[in-house]
Amino acid sequence: MSNKIDDRLPKEVGAGALPVHPAVKTPWEKLISFHDAYHYACRHHAAIGAVFQEALRILMPDYEERITLMCNTDVGVKNYVFNKMEIAPGALYRDYHAAKHFLHPFFKGTDETGGFQAGAFGDNGDERLLMQGRVNDLGTYRVEKELDACPWDIMGSEICRVSTASLEEIGRAYGKDCEYSMVEARGCGDLHCRVVCENRKKFPMPERKAVWDNFGPIATEDQIKFTPREEMYTEPQQMRGECGYKYRNGMCMEMDANDYYRDGAVTYALGSDYVINPLNALEKSGKFTKEQIDNTIVCLFEGAGKMMFAESFAIKGLRDWLGVPEGMNDGRVLGGYIEVLLQSIQCKYEIVAFNKEEVVYEIDRKLFGRGLNRMTTAYTAFWYGMAKTLISPEWSVFEETEGVGEEIYRIKITKLIDKFCR
Repeated sequence: MSNKIDDRLPKEVGAGALPVHPAVKTPWEKLISFHDAYHYACRHHAAIGAVFQEALRILMPDYEERITLMCNTDVGVKNYVFNKMEIAPGALYRDYHAAKHFLHPFFKGTDETGGFQAGAFGDNGDERLLMQGRVNDLGTYRVEKELDACPWDIMGSEICRVSTASLEEIGRAYGKDCEYSMVEARGCGDLHCRVVCENRKKFPMPERKAVWDNFGPIATEDQIKFTPREEMYTEPQQMRGECGYKYRNGMCMEMDANDYYRDGAVTYALGSDYVINPLNALEKSGKFTKEQIDNTIVCLFEGAGKMMFAESFAIKGLRDWLGVPEGMNDGRVLGGYIEVLLQSIQCKYEIVAFNKEEVVYEIDRKLFGRGLNRMTTAYTAFWYGMAKTLISPEWSVFEETEGVGEEIYRIKITKLIDKFCR
C-alpha cells in the first residue's frame, strides 16, 4: 500500500480569512451546501432503503406475508421503546419523549389523547426528515397531517403502511383508542401523504383485518382539508424564512436546522431499518440463512451500483457535482463521492491513501452502521458496482479485514483482475 495522499487543503485552512459557510467539501475544493447535503443525505437513505426493500420482496414475494412481518417487527420495536425502555432507573423513555415535545400534563395519560400526542411527535419527525406539510387538525379526537413531500416515496407502499402502524403504536403508549390511517400516500402515487388519526370511541369504524390494513376508509373523510399543488411547500420549516428557520409546534417546542440535521440526516437511516430488522427476523427464524440473505443483498446492491452510472450523462453529472478535474478517471473519483457521503452523514473516517493507484479509507464501523447490521455488506457491493461504470471495469472496491480492528470498516478502491468477479 502506497499510503500516499494527494495534496489537498485541510478544512481549517482559510477559515479565518473568508466568511464561514456550512458545507461539505470535496477533495477538489468544491463546496456542497448545508441545504444540498441535507437533502442529499435524506434521499440517499431512501434509495438505500429501497434496495433493501427489493431484497425482502425477493425473499418474501407475497405482499401480505411481507408487510405483516414488516409491521409486526417495527410495532414490536416501538412497543418496547415506548412502554418498557428506561433512560435511567425508573425513568421511561415514553415520559422523556413527551417532555421533549413540550406536551403539557393535561395532554398525558388518558385514552382520548393518545392520538394527539403521537400526532405532535409525527409532525416533528416529518419536518425533521424533509417531509414538509401542514397540520390541518390537532384535536383530542382527530388529527390530520398533510405532507407535500417525502424523500422515501420511492420505497413503495410498504413503508407507508409500516410508518403508519408504527405511529399508531406510539400513540397507544399514551392512549389505547387512537387509530391512524394513511388515506393518501406519495408512495402509492398520490399528490400528498395524508395521515388521519381518529379516536374510535368518538368515531367508531369496523375492526381492521390486519395490522397493515391502514389505508382507510375513515369516518371523517368529509373533514379533510386539501391543499392544491400551487400552494404546497417546497421546504420544511427549518429551511423557510417565514418560520425563522426553525421548527415550532403548537406547544412552543423549537428545533433549529442544526439539531434537525443531526437527527434527520445523520443518526437515523430511515427506510433501511424497516427492512433490515425483518431480514434479521427471517434469519433468526431459520427461514433463510445469513448466506442466502447476504447473497441477495450483494447481488441487488452491485446491480444498483452499476446502474447508477450506466449512462454517460450520469457520470458527467457526478463529476460536475464533485468538481473532478478534467482527465482524472481513477479511484479518486469514486473516493470523492464516498467522502461526500461520509461527511454528509457525519461519519468519522481516515484517509489512508488517495492517489491515482489506489484509494483507501478507514471508516468508523459503528457510526456508519447507525445501529443496523448488513450495512457494510450492502455498501461494499454498492460501491463495487459503481466503480465498474463510474470509472471502468478495471477498478474494484472491496473491504480489507486483515490486520484491521473490528471497529474499523476499511474500504479499498484499486485495479483488480478477477476471473470470477460478478
